[in-house]
Amino acid sequence: MDFESIMNMPFIWQNIVSAIEEGREWGQTFLNDSSWGGDREQMLNHAIYESTLWSVGNGIASGVVGVAGIPFEIVSTLYAQVKLASTLFVIHEIDTYSESARLLVLAATAGVSVSELANQLGTQVGSQAIQKALMSIPGKTFAEINKALGIKLISKAGEKTLVNVATMMPFIGSAIGGTVNGVMMNACGHSVIAFIRVWNRS
Repeated sequence: MDFESIMNMPFIWQNIVSAIEEGREWGQTFLNDSSWGGDREQMLNHAIYESTLWSVGNGIASGVVGVAGIPFEIVSTLYAQVKLASTLFVIHEIDTYSESARLLVLAATAGVSVSELANQLGTQVGSQAIQKALMSIPGKTFAEINKALGIKLISKAGEKTLVNVATMMPFIGSAIGGTVNGVMMNACGHSVIAFIRVWNRS
């Protein structure tokens, strides 16, 4: 599967942008809900819990029929993970509107650490240094970084889909697919939280 070709499809990037927007709205509902008593940890854990439950159900229900020849599971996994990451950023009250903030959401979702991102940008580790570097890079380079992160995300989802035994044993495979989805979503959520904590400290 050519992940770069997938990332070049216009609807994939629109899928990512929509996921960030929906995640922003979901995160805001947590912040606006007084029943949480301002407890961010509970909000974060609940967002991960809900996303994990959804992904388990989605893994069991989804088949191999996709959009433009792309397995549905890749598209839906990509959307759900980016949405969750965006939600977790908003709960931490980190801007997700700007183009540079969207790149941070993608980096965190793809499992790129703050230090790896700083290294890629050729700057020191630290939120201010990274933000400054992001604001100074040309638009073309910015787009290339976004694309590279998108390819990394799609390949993560694609690798799981390609090894999913549902292609060989549909009934058993669907249950395993749901479990794998849940584990991946849970791991993604905690990885994003780790990224945010380092970001806030640096």
